[in-house]
Amino acid sequence: MAAVVAGVGLFVWTLSSFLETDATVPADGSPHAVTMPAEEDRVLWLHPDAPVRCTVVDTATGDAVTTAAVGGSLQKSDGSGEWVADTRFDPGSGDLEITCTGGTGGTGGEAQVGPAPSVGGFVTAIALTIAVPLLLGLAGLVVLLVTAVRWASGRPRDRRA
Repeated sequence: MAAVVAGVGLFVWTLSSFLETDATVPADGSPHAVTMPAEEDRVLWLHPDAPVRCTVVDTATGDAVTTAAVGGSLQKSDGSGEWVADTRFDPGSGDLEITCTGGTGGTGGEAQVGPAPSVGGFVTAIALTIAVPLLLGLAGLVVLLVTAVRWASGRPRDRRA
């Protein structure tokens, strides 16, 4: 039972980086203040059919943050619809101002900002999702075998009674 719980828990943890969102920014042409951890890269997620474009400024320095295309095709789905990873960036100080435009007449649509999925982290999480339940299952099998051998090789019991 512990192996099943561990496997399910690790599987959910593996997928959580795709579902985590720092902020949802409306594509209304206005700057929006967003604070996020500065340690890891971030991704702008956009709806696949929405012509939304965003600019990111580090408010600590006033400089525009350099964005780059995401290497590969990343997609996710949540309660607000389908999302495609558009650009990746280093959040600098973590205090950002994001301005998004798009949709009909420059309004409408939105963008999500969240942690950039890491291939190394994803592979490690998948390996743990497989290895931990396997090791727990093997440990349970060893306990079962040791118990059976000790019970079978124990001294004879008194059959009177």
